Amino acid sequence: MSDLHKKLKALRREQKIDLAEIEKRTKINLEFLKAIESGKFEVLPSTYIRLFLKAYCVEIGADPVDALRQMNILLGDEEPEALPIAAEEIPVEENGESDEGTETIAMDHPPHEMRSDWVKGAAMIILLIFSIYIIKQIVSEQPPQVSGNNAVVESTVEPITDIELINDFVIDKTNTGSLDVDPPYLAKIVSRKAQVWFRTETDSALPIENILHNGQQDNFRFVERFDILINPTTNVDLYWSGQLVPYLESTPHPAKITLDGSAKTVTVQHYVPQN
Repeated sequence: MSDLHKKLKALRREQKIDLAEIEKRTKINLEFLKAIESGKFEVLPSTYIRLFLKAYCVEIGADPVDALRQMNILLGDEEPEALPIAAEEIPVEENGESDEGTETIAMDHPPHEMRSDWVKGAAMIILLIFSIYIIKQIVSEQPPQVSGNNAVVESTVEPITDIELINDFVIDKTNTGSLDVDPPYLAKIVSRKAQVWFRTETDSALPIENILHNGQQDNFRFVERFDILINPTTNVDLYWSGQLVPYLESTPHPAKITLDGSAKTVTVQHYVPQN
């Protein structure tokens, strides 16, 4: 059985980071954080299991990509490989916290490689934050559109993080259906009348975040899985290999859509603001 959770817990302790601090910064329930460190991934909400593990790894300085791969192995999704989290033996004894039968753990990579991974991860986070800031600045500086004698100002859409989606919204409805599509798969998003913000995540490319204006579209190729978060879904069409994706309703709120090529299914989750 993989010792992913033991390595993560040992690394957090070595960094002298308390679970309560992670809970405060990420807004992830403390019981879910304890479940990660106990290897009880089935306790986590299936919709957010990848998000929670990513956020936890970023907080303790672990590589989220390797951690997600290791979790997929536990869930039976791919062949096992060693998870490189650190390169030294880390004592796991900690005052006031049960060791749960864990012992000193030999880590996989030397310290200089671990520090290099942390630097790369921090650089990626800074780049992502800077990109979001630049996008907001560009959108906020766009001049109003004029039609005839009346100025028509197109409203500016706001990006939504996964944490904001969890804290500020609730799932209103979930619909699942199937499409008769064949690989290679192509997803296309089209904005028909207004601005729309979206963020994609595929199994064959890095996450992409963008804003489409009236009449614009974007295309994405993927192998088996395509996830997209859209805000809002007003006057937006999503196509999978030329077929219009069903169940995507026109609302002023966000929606999360998953295209699963292995099962040829579509899952659409519509969100509404929390009261």
